[in-house]
Amino acid sequence: MKKNKFIYFLATIVAAPFFVSCAGDSIDTVNSPIAYEAIGGYDNSDDIAASNLLVKLSFDDNLNDSKSNITGLVGKNVGYTQGIKGNAYNGSSSEERYAIGNATSAITSLNNYTISFWMNTANTVDPGTPGQGKGAQGIFSIVRPLEFWGGINVFIENPDGAFPNRIRLKLGVENGRAGVAWRGQGAIMNLDNSLNQWVHVVFSYNATNSTISAYVNGVLATNLSGFAYAPSTGVAGVATWYADNPGSLDNINNAPKYGNFEMAGTNGKVVFGTHQFETTPALNNGSQQDWATSYAGLMDEFRIYNVSLSNNDVKALYLLEKDNR
Repeated sequence: MKKNKFIYFLATIVAAPFFVSCAGDSIDTVNSPIAYEAIGGYDNSDDIAASNLLVKLSFDDNLNDSKSNITGLVGKNVGYTQGIKGNAYNGSSSEERYAIGNATSAITSLNNYTISFWMNTANTVDPGTPGQGKGAQGIFSIVRPLEFWGGINVFIENPDGAFPNRIRLKLGVENGRAGVAWRGQGAIMNLDNSLNQWVHVVFSYNATNSTISAYVNGVLATNLSGFAYAPSTGVAGVATWYADNPGSLDNINNAPKYGNFEMAGTNGKVVFGTHQFETTPALNNGSQQDWATSYAGLMDEFRIYNVSLSNNDVKALYLLEKDNR
């Protein structure tokens, strides 16, 4: 027995230099590692408009905003699951889920802005019989406690029975600036054939020219509707908002444009995963609605910028996050 142990010991000593040599030969100690190829001029998604990035929630088993403009998020029944990049927020079709937190003035004073995130969801359900996961599913709101709608609201609109495979993702905003008659504006990004798969979505408002742009997977959406005088087939990606009745899609009334966006009546609160009126108790002066519910799908890499991102930057953001960068 002792003899065998001695043989094994000698064999190990003899073999060790061979394995060390092989390992050393496989490591390039001269040349630098090959870097990732830049996308749109960026190496990492956080490099895009870095000084304008106000909010970034990755939902990696927590509700932390890495930019600290949303803090103290407290979740109700919040869950997580595998996402597009790490883990993701996991909604529910069987129980109410959401999170309420505090926002700095950088959020409540947004003018130009871009909101981006990944979503993976089945279609919402006609709310003929009210219930969780049925009706308009709230995703994000900046709270206004004395108003029914928040200053900025993102949600899945009630389904269109004629298009069962269409997700109707809506941005609704309320402009409190003096001189704006049509304060409430909206836009619906119609997502066809995107059920139960990861989709990158972006809404971007440019106050200088009063345009709202919508993007799907890095390119302008092919069907944007839900704004004044929108054609039944929607428009390609970009629409103009007006401060009063334009009379037609091409503004025959010569109405002033929507212009600078000012939220009025906010209280520094935000809610993820539902509407401001669907929490318990409601965060505003309303109450839960039979036609509305909390979000039942998945959400990942939620960002807010205080700038309207360019087409190039939106595409780069999509590609870099998809590449886990």
